Amino acid sequence: MKERLLIAIILLVSFLVSAGCSSVLMGILGMSTPHAISETKLEYKKKKYKLNEFTHCNVTEDGFWNCMLSIGDINSVQVFKDGNLIVPKTDNKSCSAVVEKFIDFIQDSTIYEIVDSVKLTDYFNPKYIADYENVKFFDSTRYAILVYWASYAGFLNRQNTKKTYASSICGLLDSGFKAEVRYVNCDVKDGWSFKKLTKKMLAEKMPNIQK
Repeated sequence: MKERLLIAIILLVSFLVSAGCSSVLMGILGMSTPHAISETKLEYKKKKYKLNEFTHCNVTEDGFWNCMLSIGDINSVQVFKDGNLIVPKTDNKSCSAVVEKFIDFIQDSTIYEIVDSVKLTDYFNPKYIADYENVKFFDSTRYAILVYWASYAGFLNRQNTKKTYASSICGLLDSGFKAEVRYVNCDVKDGWSFKKLTKKMLAEKMPNIQK
């Protein structure tokens, strides 16, 4: 019970750090606390939300915390060009509709900017991706796209991950655009040591918190 409370606090901190409107929406919809999920249930969730367009991969325990603390919004997408993150030239408080438009017109370099300090390898590497060797990216295209999802995000998997991101990306690929895409699942797996890690993350986010 204490471990789940610590996780909930970590998530709350992450959501507050990320000011995007989708984070607020998650709170309103009552995003559940992450808990261990079996492979069988994970496969069921993939089918439930019809996440079948792209190759799936899973985060490791370290990858889970990296996503929580650096991305914040689980139902989100990251686009990389030549290994560097690219982001739309908009207010960072914009909603998912802006990201959808960004994906639709990603071939227009005037609508985005390159973030040289954030690399694809910062998120997609053997330390953070459990099945990295089977789903790693290749050098056949300039663009790589990560589409994040988790079963505990509930409705948002259908609304954001499927309807907004996957739909837009598939339309782009159908038009002839070349990109490699991966679904990145951020669900908790059995055997992860939350008590130790949550205390560590809390100490980093809120150093003055009572131990």
